[in-house]
Amino acid sequence: MTVRHATRNQQRWQFVILTGLSLAAALLVGNRFCCAQAAEKTRVVTATGPDVVAVCPAELQPAMTGWLARRRAEGLVVKVITADVTAELTRKRIADAASIGDTRYVILIGDPQLTAEGRPKDLRFYVPAIYRRADATAVYQSTTHLPGDYLYGDFNDDSKVDAAVGRLPVSSINQAIGMFQRIAEYEDSRDFGRWRSRVDLVAGLGGFGPLIDGAIETVASGMITGSLPGSVRTRVTHAGPDSLFCPGPGCFTDTVLENYSDGARFWVYAGHGHIRELDRVPATRFGRPVLASGDVENLRRPANAAPIALLLACYTGAYDSPENCLAKEMFLADGGPIAVLAGSRVTMPYGNASAAMGLIHSVYHRRPERLGDAWLETLTEMATPSNAIAELQSRRMVIDGLATLLGGGRIDEERREHMQLYNWLGDPTLRLAHPQELKIDDPGRIAAGQRVVVSGIAPMPGTLTIELHTRLGTVPMKQSQTLVANKTDPLLARYRQANDTAIATGQIMIGQAGAWATELEIPLDITGPMRIVVDLESSSGFATGAQSVWIRPPAIAAAQ
Repeated sequence: MTVRHATRNQQRWQFVILTGLSLAAALLVGNRFCCAQAAEKTRVVTATGPDVVAVCPAELQPAMTGWLARRRAEGLVVKVITADVTAELTRKRIADAASIGDTRYVILIGDPQLTAEGRPKDLRFYVPAIYRRADATAVYQSTTHLPGDYLYGDFNDDSKVDAAVGRLPVSSINQAIGMFQRIAEYEDSRDFGRWRSRVDLVAGLGGFGPLIDGAIETVASGMITGSLPGSVRTRVTHAGPDSLFCPGPGCFTDTVLENYSDGARFWVYAGHGHIRELDRVPATRFGRPVLASGDVENLRRPANAAPIALLLACYTGAYDSPENCLAKEMFLADGGPIAVLAGSRVTMPYGNASAAMGLIHSVYHRRPERLGDAWLETLTEMATPSNAIAELQSRRMVIDGLATLLGGGRIDEERREHMQLYNWLGDPTLRLAHPQELKIDDPGRIAAGQRVVVSGIAPMPGTLTIELHTRLGTVPMKQSQTLVANKTDPLLARYRQANDTAIATGQIMIGQAGAWATELEIPLDITGPMRIVVDLESSSGFATGAQSVWIRPPAIAAAQ
């Protein structure tokens, strides 16, 4: 089997809206090209069944002991089965073990990797992927069929997903033991630091010149800040040399790795991608990849504070390829993400945007218990036409409009096809820790240069950090002059300023839950729309809150 990259021209066309939209807001033996929808008869499933169906080769099942005890202690009923030699037979086994309405998760523990000849690389650990013929994206694909796992969660062939599917692409008992241990460490983490309220966004270079690339970046920043709650702090790293968020081509990858080590709840890349690497900076064959397989050993985050990674790019999740894909290597790395969402072949701008925005909305606004719950909501939303739900139509208005304007005449089909293209490397039953709500009182009119009382209600005792944030990308001239005077690299200084949106900060200790108040000094030279962001860290949890404010010049505030 040969897995080819998309041509550069195909990728450049996609990138027109890939970065701006996606950041808002990634073969069977003897029957390797069978379509998972080819079954002619609807299967009959039992009336009751397990919460989780785990598909695991016998050789790997001893590694599941601790994970099974953990999930069963949480009240989940888990049914363990083995895979069959083909995807269609494996899917039938899953459907026979599952129950519509009861089974919410399917976890595949095994590797779908194939040899160059299209045979399983190691039958002992092989759990096949489902191949489905490309349709809406066919003109951009170099292969006729797309590998994916999501149809393992459709138990009766009605094109409605019943369960979320995730995969641990392990090919040894030691890898499986290690992954289950990392999952336990993540879920049992008592590290409630501020990394939990941060999102890292990394964007490749479109390559269309300063005007278009700048417009892409503007759309990206607007959609991301508009989709995420105000309490989430975003850090953007952009490959465009004229971008405020570019640290410079000489240190771009090092900056990405340094930021990764600093920590974030989500680590997101949007841009060009290949099986073994992300796009290069600068975007030539002599440039250094934003991240490549050789860099994964430098991903350094402990399992108890690892991010969830989204690779909104082509081919990075080609987990069936004879060579290990980047998403797989990131996931299996000791310091890598706890879960990775990535595309298995050429992904498209509108499909990327729909998947990213649906997942953001689910995680941050619906706050589901487990990662699979968030993805199941996202898949259900991706299968739903925009005009079916008024709220969904409102959220998709911008991306639907842009996709239609740029010639996307089959946006419903493209969106649904990305349900097949995007796959989770990770445990769909992974528990998500959401922050508690921290209420902040409206401080009323605020003037620059004054001390303002910030108050609210805390749900628990702990360390309270209060910050006043300006808009992302705002660079105060005074700070810029100071850094240049200190002989800091100008591009790196500009990059740090653009991301350092906190212009005033304070910290207090709270001995018990309840009312709190402190003063915050507002700088004299800052005016305009801002937000107060409060993070509460304790030994038992964390809480966040945000309050929008408008800082007025002293003279205007006095007149009012």
